[in-house]
Amino acid sequence: MDIATQRLDLLLITTTELSELSNAPTNEPVFHNRSFTNPYGILTQERIPHANRIEDVQRNPSHIKWYYRLIVERESRTLIGSISFHAPPDINGMVEVGFGLASEYRGNGYGRETLEALWLWACQQPEVKVLRYTVSPDNRASQAIIARYPTKYLGQQIDDEDGPEDIYEINCTDFLKFYGQL
Repeated sequence: MDIATQRLDLLLITTTELSELSNAPTNEPVFHNRSFTNPYGILTQERIPHANRIEDVQRNPSHIKWYYRLIVERESRTLIGSISFHAPPDINGMVEVGFGLASEYRGNGYGRETLEALWLWACQQPEVKVLRYTVSPDNRASQAIIARYPTKYLGQQIDDEDGPEDIYEINCTDFLKFYGQL
């Protein structure tokens, strides 16, 4: 279930890796069996993965496909970020995405490339109907990414961890038309 883009590999985290990260941050070589380097401490030195996602996968191992994908820059084999849905699709078929990139890799189109690849994958899943993107009103880079798409602005929510977030949505049909897949 890995996803390849022009420059990136989005590698699905394994249930074993997710379990090992449950005590993050860690200096443990969690990704020791992988063919990439992790000089930025992606997932291993961050306050993620979130406990609710770990618990969900422990209860429902098949849900792993909705969670963390490691963003690897293919040419250098460097882990540069991660992207994840917040949960499997809800009863309305909505999935919400979040991602982060090492600062050294921002501003090079990797965020857009990653988002588009995961959204294209999600729209191929029959249970997904709506794509949601939430972002801090102050995050200019992420606001610029979502401004490229014909999303609907739904207002703001207060996230317990991140504070105020703007909410954007687009249904899969509209995204696929915009992307030239329909």
